[in-house]
Amino acid sequence: MKKLNFLLIPKSNNFRDIIIINDIANELKKKGHNCLNLTCQINDENLIFLLSQTKIDVVFRVNKGKPENIKKNIRFICWVTDVSDLKNLSNYNEKDIIYTLKKCDEINKKIKVFQMLPAMNTFKKIETLSYYKLQNKIQSYQNIDFSFVSNFTATDLFTGNRKLVVHKNEINFKKHKAIEKLIKNLNKKFIIQSFGLIDYSKNLEKNIVFQGNINNFNFFFEIFRRSKFNILFEDEYLDFNTNFFNIFMVEGFLIFNNKLNYHIENYLNIDYDLGKISFSFDEILSFKSRVFEYLDDFEKRIKISKKISKFILKKHTYQIRIRKILSDLEY
Repeated sequence: MKKLNFLLIPKSNNFRDIIIINDIANELKKKGHNCLNLTCQINDENLIFLLSQTKIDVVFRVNKGKPENIKKNIRFICWVTDVSDLKNLSNYNEKDIIYTLKKCDEINKKIKVFQMLPAMNTFKKIETLSYYKLQNKIQSYQNIDFSFVSNFTATDLFTGNRKLVVHKNEINFKKHKAIEKLIKNLNKKFIIQSFGLIDYSKNLEKNIVFQGNINNFNFFFEIFRRSKFNILFEDEYLDFNTNFFNIFMVEGFLIFNNKLNYHIENYLNIDYDLGKISFSFDEILSFKSRVFEYLDDFEKRIKISKKISKFILKKHTYQIRIRKILSDLEY
């Protein structure tokens, strides 16, 4: 493949979205391509102007589609939640690519549409739970029973669309309520911590303690390591800012539901061991039996987490995602 000039546009200026774009850019540069990274999303008018002023071969845009009047010699890749999020598919040609977070069916033979999930982020040095095990610090270190980290950023929640904000807040509250109900049925006192922009625990019983928002990855990793059980925020598909891969990066133990498992298992090519920690939030008896099976057995948790961590490092990094994107561009 010849050297290409990429324009990379993040979902927003949130640090997690910027890191995704930086990971993508770094992998493209390793392959010999040039990258112009933006640090925020831009509107269609400004995008068209920018393309008129710079030599760009491929645009990679997250969470927004292709504008009209893009030069035909510029290839366009958009990465969205679902094809239905795109207003006008007639803007796309056979050289463009649409990636979706949700499972997708072929739209028509002229448009290339593929599912593509996020991946494990790249960091120079991240301590895993194995390190703390070697230091014999696990018992004192893992002092959170359950943690629950919201993926929503300020950009997601405060869009200016009041109906959308109310709807998202309702979804968030229901998720907190469902988790509270599950844990309450365990009939034991647990340390449960919730992280995010909005404190939903005020409207719940005192089982869940709100700890505020997280603004850097080091604190994310600290929470993932300190928690005996990390409860995944999503329940239907993995969001752009999912914690799924990074929890496994530090060998954290993850709980996610069967509905989500159904939507991602084919893409991830998940084996039996990963399915062991997947159980539905509405199955109280199953939840209870699994929690007490793993709660006081660190060795059992770390054995599964280490195996999955190795699997993710081998199959689901941005190096692998870029290999797929470049292959799709050549096809």
